Amino acid sequence: MAFIGLGLVFLFILVSGGLRSVEVGFQNTQKIYVQNVWLCAVFSYAVALAGFSIFLAVSRVVAPSAWPSLDDVRDMPWWAPFGGLIGGVAVVGMIAVAKYVGVATFNAVVIVSEMVVALGMDHFGLMGFHTREITPARLVAVGLITVAVYLMASDSPEQPPALLTAADAEGVSR
Repeated sequence: MAFIGLGLVFLFILVSGGLRSVEVGFQNTQKIYVQNVWLCAVFSYAVALAGFSIFLAVSRVVAPSAWPSLDDVRDMPWWAPFGGLIGGVAVVGMIAVAKYVGVATFNAVVIVSEMVVALGMDHFGLMGFHTREITPARLVAVGLITVAVYLMASDSPEQPPALLTAADAEGVSR
């Protein structure tokens, strides 16, 4: 049973990771039409807030769970609620620069940076995670991912493609 549970966890990670590439496409298309990076980010988070509010309402009916007490919220570290803001930085990055390097290269660079930061977080047991030491195998894995990024980026054109405008994007499937 544990194997099935772990398999479902990895399936969820794979699906959500794949959706990140689709998200880059959504953000890029939105930027073509809206043209303002900050407004695109606000639109994205407004839609996300509405969607998750609906998910929360449905989950309260389908699978009710306990809500935190006021003491639980007071005891939470001051920095804990800022995860959404940190995610917003990633969204702004998608909107602002992914168009220059393409989805695959953008995501490959993101993965390397995530892995380097994650190694440090694991090694020092930061933010509530159990300590997992940096080992030679983990360093080799990050090195291999970095080589993959180099290969991905070296296959990109020297000059980034011209930026699309809303008029140019009329041929983009909707």
